[in-house]
Amino acid sequence: MLDNLINSIKGQLSGQLQDKYQLQPDTASKSVDLAQDHLKEGLKDQAASGDFGGIMDILKGNKGATEHAGVNSMISKYVNDLSTKLGVPESIARQAGPFVITFIMQKLGSKVSGEGMGQSDIMGTLLGSGLKDKLPGGLGDKLGGLF
Repeated sequence: MLDNLINSIKGQLSGQLQDKYQLQPDTASKSVDLAQDHLKEGLKDQAASGDFGGIMDILKGNKGATEHAGVNSMISKYVNDLSTKLGVPESIARQAGPFVITFIMQKLGSKVSGEGMGQSDIMGTLLGSGLKDKLPGGLGDKLGGLF
C-alpha cells in the first residue's frame, strides 16, 4: 500500500522538493525514496512497540503528524539521512524533512479515510508480512492471518 501510494505521488512530491527547496531532480527523487524507507521502518517500529493507535489518530486526521513522538523520530532520522546520505545541506534538510513526511502521511491518511480502513487493515496492508513475529504479547496471533 505504501509503495503504491509513494509511486502515485512521487512525481508531484519530487517537483515540490525541486520548487520549494531547490533540490536537483535526481536528489529530489532519491529523497522521496529515502522517505519511503523511513516511513516503512518507522511505522513498523510503532506497531511493534504497541503504539500504533497514535499513528491511527494521525491517519484519521485527529492529530497532526508532528504531534506524535514516533513521527517526529522518523522525521529526525530522515533529516539526518538527507544530509549524510544525499548531501542535502542541513539547513534545507531540516525544512524539507518535516514537509516530506507530513505530505506523505496526509496522503496516506486520505487513502485510509477514503477506503474506510481500520487499524488491523492498515497494519496488514501497509506494513505487510513479517510483522507478526515482531508484535508484542502475541498480538500478531490475535490479529489472525493479517500478517
